[in-house]
Amino acid sequence: MITESQSQAVPGPSYRSAEEIGRTAAGPRPLPPLDGHTLHTMPTPVDTVLANGLRVIAVRRPSTPMVELRMALPFAGDTYAQVATAEVLATTLFRGTPGSGRRQLHTELACQGISLDASRSARWLNISGSAPGHALGTLLDALAGALTSSSHDEEDVARVRARMPRQISIIRSQPHVIAQEALFAHCYGEVAGLQEVPLAAEAERVTAERVRALHHAMVRPRGAVMVLVGELDPERAVADVAAITALWGDTGTTGSELELPALREGIVLVARPGAVQSQIKLTRHTVSRADDRFPAVSIAALAFGGYFSSRLVMNIRETKGLAYRTDSGFQDHLDQLALTVDADTATDATVQAFGEILAELHRLVNAPPSVAEIDSAREYTIGMAMLALTSQAGFAGSVLTAVILGHEPERVTRFPELLRDVTTNEVADAAGAFFRPETFSGVVVGDAERLESGLRELVGDRLVPRQVT
Repeated sequence: MITESQSQAVPGPSYRSAEEIGRTAAGPRPLPPLDGHTLHTMPTPVDTVLANGLRVIAVRRPSTPMVELRMALPFAGDTYAQVATAEVLATTLFRGTPGSGRRQLHTELACQGISLDASRSARWLNISGSAPGHALGTLLDALAGALTSSSHDEEDVARVRARMPRQISIIRSQPHVIAQEALFAHCYGEVAGLQEVPLAAEAERVTAERVRALHHAMVRPRGAVMVLVGELDPERAVADVAAITALWGDTGTTGSELELPALREGIVLVARPGAVQSQIKLTRHTVSRADDRFPAVSIAALAFGGYFSSRLVMNIRETKGLAYRTDSGFQDHLDQLALTVDADTATDATVQAFGEILAELHRLVNAPPSVAEIDSAREYTIGMAMLALTSQAGFAGSVLTAVILGHEPERVTRFPELLRDVTTNEVADAAGAFFRPETFSGVVVGDAERLESGLRELVGDRLVPRQVT
């Protein structure tokens, strides 16, 4: 509490404005230099493959008294029924084990500050968890119990099955999901393994017996990766994982490797009568992340449309206001890495926005990014990569992503150095090789009656009308 005598001892105003704080008697306060060159170092990990085939990577980073766990198990479905069953499996994985109820398990974990969650992507069963350092053993016990003997009982499966069709229908009604599904269908035909969102009709047919059978067949240690980061002794943590998962062995049969058919050419117009917005999605295959050219392709994609100062964003979003959102980046299509360009526009602006995208692709090929553009894109992506490594959770996630994409853990700190070595000529070569507009396939989802003639003027016979049922 400020007394009267204290308040009288401070002459003048009791606060200063931002402008006053930012100035001194000698003028404006100088800003500290940007520290854009301090890179993270990779702590020496304990990286081993256990006898059952599980790869465990443990890294000590005791910035907080917590441990972060990230895990991925190969989980690509080769039928639509399997995709739906896998979705239910992920949802019910931590609902309890035989002899323990769901509420009891969650209460015991929550009381110790432990969290565990599972989700499914097109290729992986993803598990994330966190715990105080002293409770790592309890976290691992709960995880091992779910992996080896999760109950997936009739009540839980029935509850999930009852609500999932409605959730799926809501998700599948979203324009970006419609566009993504249409893109996959056009580019590859019907490939169940690409499906991120299961079909509602398939979800309604999932039974607890099918979930348990899929668990037995596919929840296997061989090929799985576990990453532990935080306040831990790496050697001891790996030994604990080995002991706790000793009875978790390979079951079922190894699934077949899914391969994509050749990417189909052309631009498909997907009809949504009366739509007031359109989604534009273009894609083409590019080099793998292990290719020496990938850093240059990354910078070219970023300079083209991958962040707020990129050419495409400045053109169709900031300057001309033709798009609500636009982006350029990479997406994994099973075993293929795809370069993607997409934009969300109003119906009236769709044709013009599409034309500007094609024009910017031409311009990137004929007038590659300048030194200034390359430096800006490089510093941005290095900064974002380094920012992701500042927390235990971000570090664990980055290491797991690097490993499941075929790299070693050191990739998370080495990739920024690879970006620094990229030359202007390498970016120009990448732009010429991978950004020619005629090499992209894609879809435009919108009001076909209002868009078809304008789009045909832009791409001619490459436009293929298609009605979504």
